[in-house]
Amino acid sequence: MGRKSTQKKRYTDQAIKKKYVVKLLVYFQNNGVHNFSMSKLASDFQISKTTLYNHFDSKSEMIELALDYKLEVIGEYESVLQNITLSYTERYRKAMLFFCVQSYDVSSVLLNEIRQYYPDLWLKVVDFQKGVFKNLQSYYQIGIDIEIFTKKANPFLLSFYDQQFFEFLSKRKSNEKKQLDVIDVFNHHYAMRFDGVLLRD
Repeated sequence: MGRKSTQKKRYTDQAIKKKYVVKLLVYFQNNGVHNFSMSKLASDFQISKTTLYNHFDSKSEMIELALDYKLEVIGEYESVLQNITLSYTERYRKAMLFFCVQSYDVSSVLLNEIRQYYPDLWLKVVDFQKGVFKNLQSYYQIGIDIEIFTKKANPFLLSFYDQQFFEFLSKRKSNEKKQLDVIDVFNHHYAMRFDGVLLRD
């Protein structure tokens, strides 16, 4: 008879796993995801590799869950953009400022490595970006319909310009005051977006 198979011990505490996912996200943002060392990762987390593998099936799962978590956080902008208790322009200002600050934390190195080495995961980023584009188009179309914007405004182009702005932010170099910088940059974008094209607020 052959040896009996042993079932790998798995931890099922989702709260603990989520804490590790948040730490993994920070780790990947600082170090990338290509050829990262499980030994160093475990050492930095002050746990054993066995503990990590008891929570996660593989490196790929770690990266996927960290990415999913970040997209979920950034995606909270949508509830603000659709919050009709706020004025039309305030919905955009609060939603997109949150979006920009949260997105700015994600390094271009991390995104490039996911695109190059994890193309299946990169599709999640692409789908998310498409969703943002669609939501912004809807937002701008509503603004035209209720005569916040002039009829000359083009929802597709306005959304496209926003997307170009987001890409610009993602390529900015990190520095100690990056959160202050991104707020200043966004405020300028917001002023340029609405100044001169509004009929009323």
